[in-house]
Amino acid sequence: MSNASLHFDVSVLLVTYNHELYIERTLNSLFSQDFYGSIELVVTDDASSDNTLQYIQRYEGTDARFTFKYLSPSANLGITKNYQRGFLACSSRYVAVLEGDDYWSSPYKLTRQTQFLDEHWECDLCSVNYFIYYENNASFVSRVKRGDGYRLLNARDLILDNLVGNFSTCLYRKSALEALPVELFNIQSYDWIINICVARSSLIGFIEAPMSVYRIHLKNAWHQANRTKQLEMQLSLIPTYDQLTNYVFHASFFKLQLDLRRALVLSRNDKWSSKVARAVAWSSANLEQFISPIVIRLFDEIIPPLIKKIILKILKP
Repeated sequence: MSNASLHFDVSVLLVTYNHELYIERTLNSLFSQDFYGSIELVVTDDASSDNTLQYIQRYEGTDARFTFKYLSPSANLGITKNYQRGFLACSSRYVAVLEGDDYWSSPYKLTRQTQFLDEHWECDLCSVNYFIYYENNASFVSRVKRGDGYRLLNARDLILDNLVGNFSTCLYRKSALEALPVELFNIQSYDWIINICVARSSLIGFIEAPMSVYRIHLKNAWHQANRTKQLEMQLSLIPTYDQLTNYVFHASFFKLQLDLRRALVLSRNDKWSSKVARAVAWSSANLEQFISPIVIRLFDEIIPPLIKKIILKILKP
């Protein structure tokens, strides 16, 4: 019987690429979930050259709740296309994501999140608080203060502060993933913009109890870049993301650009004297203070997109 003809209570999308050092802990955290439904485990490995897949295969048949589905690892697709095929392959109404170098820190994560979406029809995504684990100095930091409640976030909240943080915290309604614009997967897309698109038509539930661990290590592509490079990369993506969302959130993207450019100036100590950097930073900070949210909203609604782009270029350091 094919997976397509079976009914699963939840799909777990396991996304891997050369994760043999971490995958055993990842899988243990998944198979230790106190979840009493059936689980479709969709393995989307991006052509790992190590033993990641062999480690995963060892878990087949060890737990009757799980049905394995492997997507072909014949070629390296890159993170965006790998996620696209993974989302399409999941068949349950709920889809959880677990990346092969992260792990879940609570056995109740799947149960809590599925119950949350069962009870909150205004949300298409449920995320959880998480620990950031810095491998280089073996330290854990909670993303936000631990709590017993939850928060409701919208797309503008997410643009200014990506509280969701990473895919491994997320449980989606499958219908929300199916509604994502196809163009999203033709550009460089990560959890941030995907979740912003999900939040265009729903709220995001954020459970304040930490239930996942996001691992920062030397093989992590984003964290290999220094602070200046990270800021430059994020700034380069914002115009594309703004256009992709039809400028609905332009005021929030505009504010974020101001903040990132101020931070970028301060990070370029080798190119700017500290005096000039402080002056530019002070100027940006005071511009933000003196322009009220109402004025920014009016700017967003009245000024044509072409003029906005010209203004942003003038402000670019």
